[in-house]
Amino acid sequence: MNNVQNATAAAPPKRRTRTRWGDREGRRRDILAAARTLLARGGYDRLNIRDVARGARVSAGTVYTYFASREELFAALYAERLVAFHDEIAPLAARARTPEQLFVAVAERYLDVYRVYGREVNLWAMLADASRLPPELAQPMIQAAGQIMGLVGTALGRLGTRLVDAELAIPFLWATLNGLADHFTGQRHRLHGFSWPDMAGFAARTLVTGLTQGGAPPRRRKERRR
Repeated sequence: MNNVQNATAAAPPKRRTRTRWGDREGRRRDILAAARTLLARGGYDRLNIRDVARGARVSAGTVYTYFASREELFAALYAERLVAFHDEIAPLAARARTPEQLFVAVAERYLDVYRVYGREVNLWAMLADASRLPPELAQPMIQAAGQIMGLVGTALGRLGTRLVDAELAIPFLWATLNGLADHFTGQRHRLHGFSWPDMAGFAARTLVTGLTQGGAPPRRRKERRR
């Protein structure tokens, strides 16, 4: 072994540089990075404040000065992931030639998002109850979700797709996407043996047929009871 190899073998593994005292943004990044790692390893159940603190090399009390609960911490991570998801599907939506291609492309990318972020906590439930979160955490999540649905709606419009009752159609597409992702991130898909591409493609064809003007007529809107 030469001198270079000796030096390499003897060198200790590099450790992440400790964030300087008083660097609040850096500390927040450390906390989010530690929480992100825990989520990737075990989902929402692993998002324990003490473990997050240990990973960020701070005290649990310090974590609580940034996030009052693991729900708040999760909301911050979820908003980040939704923004990344939007950026991932934007070029795919632009290249899609048919509504079926659009749905399959979005579904394929969403499976990874749901595997980490969706199984225990439903996005719609968090949005509906966003009043429980501080505005600085709720608004980025709401905005990111709106941008995703807007992107899908715009892509469908570019393709000339006329949806029956678009107000219901977009949330229905999202609910279907969640149902498929839940099915394939668990064990139930083993009962039928069909692959994710098989089911996503079938769902896309079925949804496009049913949700476009060639499918069912639009519903008659009812007055909401006060």
